[in-house]
Amino acid sequence: MHFNVKAMKLISSTLAAFLMYSTLYAFQTYDQNLAYTHPAIVVKDGVSYTSTRDVSAGTPFSTDDWTPLLDTAPTEDPGDAPTTEPDDSNFSNLNPPEDTGLDLDTDARLINISTRGFVGTSDNQELVGGFVLKGAPGGSKTILVKGVAQYMVGADGLTSSDLLDNPKLQLQDAFGKVVAINDDWKTTQDLSSIASDDQSTFATSYSASTLQGSDYDAYRNELNSHDGAAAMLITVPLLTSQQASDLFGNAAYAGYNLFTAVVSSSSGASGIAQVAIEDLDRSGDYNSTAKLVNISTRGYVGSSSNQKLVGGFVIMGDAGKAKKLLAKGSAQYMLGADGLTSSDLLTDPNLKLQDIVGNAVSRNDNWGAAGSLESDDTESIFSTSYDVSGLAGSDYDLYRNELNNHNNASAMLINLPLMTSDQAQSLAGNSAYAGYALYTAIVSGNGSEVGVAQVTIEDLDRE
Repeated sequence: MHFNVKAMKLISSTLAAFLMYSTLYAFQTYDQNLAYTHPAIVVKDGVSYTSTRDVSAGTPFSTDDWTPLLDTAPTEDPGDAPTTEPDDSNFSNLNPPEDTGLDLDTDARLINISTRGFVGTSDNQELVGGFVLKGAPGGSKTILVKGVAQYMVGADGLTSSDLLDNPKLQLQDAFGKVVAINDDWKTTQDLSSIASDDQSTFATSYSASTLQGSDYDAYRNELNSHDGAAAMLITVPLLTSQQASDLFGNAAYAGYNLFTAVVSSSSGASGIAQVAIEDLDRSGDYNSTAKLVNISTRGYVGSSSNQKLVGGFVIMGDAGKAKKLLAKGSAQYMLGADGLTSSDLLTDPNLKLQDIVGNAVSRNDNWGAAGSLESDDTESIFSTSYDVSGLAGSDYDLYRNELNNHNNASAMLINLPLMTSDQAQSLAGNSAYAGYALYTAIVSGNGSEVGVAQVTIEDLDRE
């Protein structure tokens, strides 16, 4: 039995457009008469939006220029949008929570994951987002998978020529077999172009027209006005006991399934693109609703500030509580994967967690020793410590495969806070976002060191 090494080494990928702002921006109601310099955040009809590019005065509000700060607005009435800019007094009640004082929400879930990166023309220059689902054995999960690019014009100075002109998307199973394909999101594609031997046991169809319906308006911000983007609203199966035993040699994997979303170029050109996986069903537990439990991205880490490996993710749970996650930045364990040699890999990955506005939550260099924030970090109101002694214990044997025998790998077993109503109002401009949390995990090299690395987020609550 042959496993796709790329898929099995990745096992998973984050919130769109990577919310990594260096300072806290004021939230204000959108005013068509004003000019906005990217990045900017505004409130429109009770929903907070972040800019995708500079917006000149006199420009009517458009989703080409603005993307929701959270991909989906809450269904509850958010009330009136704030009309005044917050000052320092607004944050007097937002003290950094102590790690020992947080109640854990074991039912909180990862709901949105995406990765932005370079897509080239060779086989090893595809953008790959791996993920693991967990739910009831023999059940299924509906997800939205996207391969996008042109909507990011203006983000971090990107121009249209920097971006992939026409992404195409392929969903693969854990063995690299094709589950579904899409080139342009308004058009359904079947697998007639894929050799039968390359088609997955889990191959399934999807409806492009369903995604265009009003029920999914809030999920299409990266797709509207960009017909060349790729996306599929698709229902994928979870393993039965028999499938788990036959395919993976272990019936205990029943209820899981592993997939990779691969973005490449339809035109043969190269450029920056984004792969994203969206959970559309945000209620229930593992017995009724499958969840994303593992996300991971492998990519190149360079020496410049825009060549870090960034994994963005959104958590949803109970307001004011916290979610225990394992964040990892690793490299050397991938020796031999897809022909990688030791010289290809990042020798000493550093890991940093940032909050919704780009402020530092925590850092780690070597997973066996706790790290501390650096002097030039702006400390997050969610800044919290983590216990390195727990990760080495037997309870986490199954989660340390990238860490064991690689002391230079970085990792944090950490409780990440979910926003309270006050925090949601001050940080996201809308108290209805209470219970959400948006973070980015950033892997960089030590000094000028460069190489291939991997960033991973693990949900440890799987029962």
